[in-house]
Amino acid sequence: MPFLRENSGKPSLEKIGALLIVLLPLALLLARALGGEFASPDGAGLGAPGLGAPGLGAPGLGGPGLGGPGLGGPGLGGPGAALGGEAALGARPLIQIIHFVGDWAIRLLLLSLAVTPARRLFNWPKLLLARRTLGLGAALLIGIHFVVYLVDTGNLATAASEIVLRIYLTIGFVALLAFAALSATSWDGAIRRLGAARWNRLHQLVYPATALGLLHFFMQQKLDVTQPVLMTGFFVWLVGWRVMQRHSRGTGLLNLLALAAASGVLTALIEVGWYAAATGIDPGRVLEANFSFAYAISPSWWVAGAGLAVALVSEVVLRLRPLPARRAARA
Repeated sequence: MPFLRENSGKPSLEKIGALLIVLLPLALLLARALGGEFASPDGAGLGAPGLGAPGLGAPGLGGPGLGGPGLGGPGLGGPGAALGGEAALGARPLIQIIHFVGDWAIRLLLLSLAVTPARRLFNWPKLLLARRTLGLGAALLIGIHFVVYLVDTGNLATAASEIVLRIYLTIGFVALLAFAALSATSWDGAIRRLGAARWNRLHQLVYPATALGLLHFFMQQKLDVTQPVLMTGFFVWLVGWRVMQRHSRGTGLLNLLALAAASGVLTALIEVGWYAAATGIDPGRVLEANFSFAYAISPSWWVAGAGLAVALVSEVVLRLRPLPARRAARA
């Protein structure tokens, strides 16, 4: 496929937009680095010795995979180990980079999975051109995430040992291998060599790999899992839409409203189940918190609200620009 162009040779706004989205986290990361946000308290910066020293706090809670910012501090045993507190992160700035890049990798993964439903729900066929760029961008961030983790540990043997011994690191590494396989075959020549059927079967790995990445995200956060719950809720909606599409119910206002409600409920149940299993908190209290708006809107409501917005916008768009008869019959 021509870079940033359609097959006809015309510039592709969808490909250009996808590339800009991929470059955004890298630009933000560079801006934060130049602004000194990743400097350690003594001003030594990223090149300071001992940033990857082994020990209880070495790889921390922000190892390889698809993590995000927040509670992935430098471990429970080191000084200032306040589960993501400022002193802990400042002592090892590479951890902040690991979290930042991993968080954006999750976002790009979900955006790439959102291309197919958005293409149908908004009757935007050319949006499919953006999917490969977004997927490869997510894989690039995952690779950067892992490389920075290796630099942070400072020793390949230590990194390998941590990956084997710590289950959340093992899960992240398995997801990394899956995405590496997907990236290596994300070009037209690979489709021709593997054949369309085998290529499609291989690329179904994106769903279990994303699920493993989200599980890794959960296990890093430990206590505050707001971001993992939110990202998982969006993933539930995306998978739910594909299930409905397979049964010819991927469009229609009532179908999409039902999907929004079901995704919101499942998101709340995932949050309840995680806290019950990981912390022993009374599930009733967590469920009750989902209906309280005193402090913040819970992820379940954000997921349901996003699903509702998609349903309403799709209804308007498809009334103004109906799907062609054959595509409408499939949808």
